[in-house]
Amino acid sequence: MLEVLASAENAEAVIASVQSGADAIYIRFGGRGVRGFTEDALMKSVRCLEVNMMSLIDKNRVYAQLDTLVADSEAAAAAALARRACELGVDALIAQDLGFIPMAKAVAPEVPIFAGERLGLHNTAGIEAVRQLGVTRVFVPRELSLDEIRSLAGRTGVELAVSVAGEQCPARAGQCWLSALNGSGSANRGNCSRVCESRYSLGGRMDDFPLSTKPALLLSRLAELEGAGVRCAVIGDTDRPEQLARLVGICSVCTREGRVPTPLELDELNTLFAGREFTDAYLDGKAEDAAGVPFEPERDDLRASERAMGLVRRGYGSRELRRVRVEFFFAAKPNMPLLAGIKDADGNHVQWKGPVVNSAPGEEISESSVSGELQRTKGTPYHCDRVMAFVPRGCVVPPGTVIEARRALIHALTAKRAEVPARATGALSAPSGADIPSESLAVCVEVKSASQLSDELAALKADYLYLPLTEIAEAAPMLERFADNGTAIAAVLPRVIHDSELAAVGQLLQRARAVGVTQALVGNLGHIALTRMAGMEARGDYGLNIFNSYAVAAAAGAGLLSVTASFELKLEQIRALSKPIDVEMIAYGRLPAMLTERCIIKASARRCVCTGGMKLSDSYGHVMPVMREYVCRNAIYSSDKVYMADRRAELQRAGVSRMRLLFTNEGARECVEVTKSCMGQSSYRPNGLTRGFYVKGVD
Repeated sequence: MLEVLASAENAEAVIASVQSGADAIYIRFGGRGVRGFTEDALMKSVRCLEVNMMSLIDKNRVYAQLDTLVADSEAAAAAALARRACELGVDALIAQDLGFIPMAKAVAPEVPIFAGERLGLHNTAGIEAVRQLGVTRVFVPRELSLDEIRSLAGRTGVELAVSVAGEQCPARAGQCWLSALNGSGSANRGNCSRVCESRYSLGGRMDDFPLSTKPALLLSRLAELEGAGVRCAVIGDTDRPEQLARLVGICSVCTREGRVPTPLELDELNTLFAGREFTDAYLDGKAEDAAGVPFEPERDDLRASERAMGLVRRGYGSRELRRVRVEFFFAAKPNMPLLAGIKDADGNHVQWKGPVVNSAPGEEISESSVSGELQRTKGTPYHCDRVMAFVPRGCVVPPGTVIEARRALIHALTAKRAEVPARATGALSAPSGADIPSESLAVCVEVKSASQLSDELAALKADYLYLPLTEIAEAAPMLERFADNGTAIAAVLPRVIHDSELAAVGQLLQRARAVGVTQALVGNLGHIALTRMAGMEARGDYGLNIFNSYAVAAAAGAGLLSVTASFELKLEQIRALSKPIDVEMIAYGRLPAMLTERCIIKASARRCVCTGGMKLSDSYGHVMPVMREYVCRNAIYSSDKVYMADRRAELQRAGVSRMRLLFTNEGARECVEVTKSCMGQSSYRPNGLTRGFYVKGVD
């Protein structure tokens, strides 16, 4: 049966979800940069659980999610928090950072590790890669279809968790930097401002909200998901705990009873969410139908919603807590001490020894009176199923003895159940691998189109040329000129390659290999194996979100020749990275802002014209190129261009081995001029330059 897992942001959300039937909850610790790395943040969440006697509720599990990428300066605090979560009895840790997986395994080796959705594990090879790192469950991306989920479940030995209700970002998980580029906080650091819901112009005309996406609701598809091999149904964040309560309640009931929601239940959800439109489009492989507009409810709908909220709140607020079933044992024998015990369904049991029977004046007890008194567990976390009492006639005990026995047993059992199982903990050591000194700063030129290549660019003799895998065939004649000038060629793989797309991408790799391409850039762990099968060596692209030394070490262990440091890192943070393999950084170009599953270009133009690209403009006049990235996914890039090539000496002191020039919509002439500038051969400077996050960092 599916595990119903609910997000719990605060104490009321805990009560709402547990009282409504959640099997497990997950709390967040960390996030919002350094400010989240305190034990107090975790303890606050744990106290929320204690308010609801979470440790006493049968079959409920608590998972803790580190909702942020972790910089090296935060690694010790993040590890300490993971160790403390282990000591508090958390049932699993959820990682959103590749580097946090080895951190958590080091300090809490017996606590299961789950891979969060932001790791972007969308194919079999990617799931296998994290399985080898010790991950036992993967939260798969929301963009996967039912057939793709079924395929993953059948090919991997890892549990799959699927979001069945909650907000949906237009970007692929872990591939959105729009909020950070807007100056509103980093989504990868747990601080998304949802600027994607703002008004934008696309293609030169106002399309209002081209990025906005409907929230997901898959409660009618639970049986299909379970049949496909899904282990866990996830209820995400909601605006109100009342909404969370009903989502959890309906999901739990439908899961247990093997049915779909009734029309009445769906109407209730419609009222609670004030008429908001939901979708299951991704599950059917219809990404275009997931598009929506920011929700603005009508006043009458809001009034009806508030009334419904009140009913739901009174329901879970007044409902008796789900209670643990127990059995009592009570034995009395003249001139012998009383003996009583209690046992729960999990096998926990405790005993109590009372006064000697008939040793002093008191009250006579009987099996019926003892049984009646022990069954009075109302107001406690327990429900008495049975009392086994053995009381001969004439047994006298001090007044209140049976009451004392009941209270003592309940108190002792509560303490017993609250005991955290002894689990090993460890210390965080430095990541393995000695640093490789950087003797020179290689220049890597990346273009998006074969049309950006020229003889003059080849004559500049850059160390590397990066070209999309899909452009290799068209660019083949020109690639020979680059190779003749000593420039190594690397194919850039799409950041998303579903299992159903592997065969086609594999053929493209074979063709690239046939024209002499021996290296590839991969932005996902699942693409390393594909590259190797084609006889190529792999380098890590920015899609991996390499943020700390432990992630670098994990990438090196996976066989990557180099990694691209996250462009959300300050230069001083890049300097702090251990470097057992080469570290590359984007020193020029429009930074990636978002990768969308659905083609917003097609949605705007009403036809497939995404090969030509478009421009996305916000209300401040920022113009962001939108370009096609394999099978009509769209890549959005920043309006300004980062420029660090004039600080080559600083980059080298930071241990950077490779400097990438990322060309997006620049013409062939501008590619030449910028490359000359970055190589110190001219004083040319493009317009709209910025230092990006390398100086200011992100929140």
